[in-house]
Amino acid sequence: MKRFLILTILVCVILLVGCNVDNIQETKLAPTQSPIQSSTQSPTQAQSPGITVTADIIETVEPLSLSITLGEKVVKNGIQLNSGGDVDVLAVSIDGLHGFQTGNGVILTSADGNDVPDGYIQFDVDDDAIFKGSPVGRVRVEVDYLDVGTDTFILQYDALPTSSSGGSFTNGGGIVKTDSGEIKTAVFTLCDAYFANRVNGGDFRLSDNLDGAEVLTEVRVVGVPALAHTLLVDDFGANPLDDQPDSDAIQSVLDSTCSGDTVVFTSGRNNDDYQGYLINKTLFLTGISAKHNLTFTSSDPENHALLKATNDLKGYVVRLFARSRFTDSYNIKDIDFGYIDINGGRDERVCMGPDGVGNGEGDNWGSWLPECTQDDDPWCSPGNLAFDGFGGNVVVHDLIDQQGECGSSLAFTGKNGTIRNITIDTVGDHVHASGCVNTDNDGDYGGWSDGITMVGPGHSVINNTIINPSDIGIVHFGGQDVTIANNTVKITAGNYGAFGAIALHPWDIADTSGVQVTGNTILSEGDTNCGGLHTGINIGAHMWGGACVQESIPGNYGNPVCSAEPDPAKVAPCSGKTCQLWLVLPAGKTFTLKDNSVTGAHVNYLIEGFLIEGQFVDENNISLEPRKSDWEAARFGCNGIVWGPTEKAAHHPALDGYADVRIHCER
Repeated sequence: MKRFLILTILVCVILLVGCNVDNIQETKLAPTQSPIQSSTQSPTQAQSPGITVTADIIETVEPLSLSITLGEKVVKNGIQLNSGGDVDVLAVSIDGLHGFQTGNGVILTSADGNDVPDGYIQFDVDDDAIFKGSPVGRVRVEVDYLDVGTDTFILQYDALPTSSSGGSFTNGGGIVKTDSGEIKTAVFTLCDAYFANRVNGGDFRLSDNLDGAEVLTEVRVVGVPALAHTLLVDDFGANPLDDQPDSDAIQSVLDSTCSGDTVVFTSGRNNDDYQGYLINKTLFLTGISAKHNLTFTSSDPENHALLKATNDLKGYVVRLFARSRFTDSYNIKDIDFGYIDINGGRDERVCMGPDGVGNGEGDNWGSWLPECTQDDDPWCSPGNLAFDGFGGNVVVHDLIDQQGECGSSLAFTGKNGTIRNITIDTVGDHVHASGCVNTDNDGDYGGWSDGITMVGPGHSVINNTIINPSDIGIVHFGGQDVTIANNTVKITAGNYGAFGAIALHPWDIADTSGVQVTGNTILSEGDTNCGGLHTGINIGAHMWGGACVQESIPGNYGNPVCSAEPDPAKVAPCSGKTCQLWLVLPAGKTFTLKDNSVTGAHVNYLIEGFLIEGQFVDENNISLEPRKSDWEAARFGCNGIVWGPTEKAAHHPALDGYADVRIHCER
């Protein structure tokens, strides 16, 4: 479509809203009942705890359909356009396109003569249509806008008051424009519309965020039933049986959800004709606003749905939320994601292009939204699943997560989350020794991937299987009261390898109080020259070049000067500058390492950079047949130290039953 160019405010003024009375027409409200197409799918009963997917989707109705056309003539159907204060707008014509433009901080001429800078366009829904959440409190606001520029706008609305919030000026979500030059539709699902005229006399408004003017052509308000919904992605145009991308259709479902909804993907992975849902754009599960009590599942938990990355997908396959859209991710909680398998397209996607930089040039870094702020931004790597920044109680369970290119197969940042009964199978490529053949055919050096990468307190990682992670199987960057129990990490025969199976590294948080690493089984059968497992269970990060960082963050503890022999007596909170990091067990607290079994790692158990002031419980940890791996530092020496296969090693601190070997340089 022909690209439209926004003219400057002085050039594009045709009519002021306050002088446009003669061109405003009002029509009667639309009928209050209009049917929505009912589902033809019949998913089976889901077995996820607390989840019920109905066998038949009950036909629903839209009780309300209102609109306002912002063209050469303003046509009102139950929606009024406000003026005055900071909501004055301009009627504009751009290459024959008629619409209304926000002020972007400019003082626009107004019928009431005010001199307030303008940046909003505000609407009032007729009280006899909706008032104080009656007859409906769940509505869909559809905004047709000119997509020129890469600036943003947000919707604020009058929401149902709660015990913690009055509800007026509630954030309903944001949009990032893509500069397509087309008329696009932004859809905001408001789950608790109150519409009692408490947005400066109106019911909702759009802010241009003072980063660029917005041109709107039509706004619609559609009422939907207030009950919790079961939404089938196929009803929105997704199709797991064809070879067409499904991201746009699925994202329209995700943008339409409210707290309490269930999103269902059609099962069929075990069926011959089943292609899976082809993901060419990262799916953002919570859409454009923070939500809670959402469930994502398959129609048949015994035969999972499949989300499969296409070779042109930028970034992760699935993310919990879009970083560019809102900042209140702590309000995202009570999310259940299970029985949906992920394939990251490892054989087709590329982590690093010819320039060796994750920047979208010749590789699969990036996003369809402006999520990437700098090269090698880990948010934008070609990973698989990411549940980052949640407020609590996110559960990922009963799925296969496989063929990740790099980044992480499952990133998990928040508090009190659970990962259980998942299988992670072959992610990234560990091969880096000279003359060794890659296990991934793209020849991508450094395309490593963790199985599970997590940060935060209260997490439970239990009963999972991780096969051939190329970086670390399960790595915890810090947080108290975390349980890592009864997991299996395996490196298979051939050039498969990893730096660690289970690791606790204090890159984010030093305090390891209440952490339990128990009952895990680790086995490496990887090649001793081109693969293998460097460490089985690694506590402390000193193996990574002494864990010396140039810019520390709150939560880090360590020494202000980096050295081969850092002084544990001088460990203190880092100042934000250079710091040699330590994992810390405070006095009066407990860390439990118990009933684990490690077979075939280069160093089965490595403790290096662990300040123990509390009780370190180290019981019944089995070490069997350590074997050489492709660990270059072990072969060629680290500060004059060379080590061979070792059952248990510790230097900072020295511990009974552990060989006193200082290991300070993984790379």
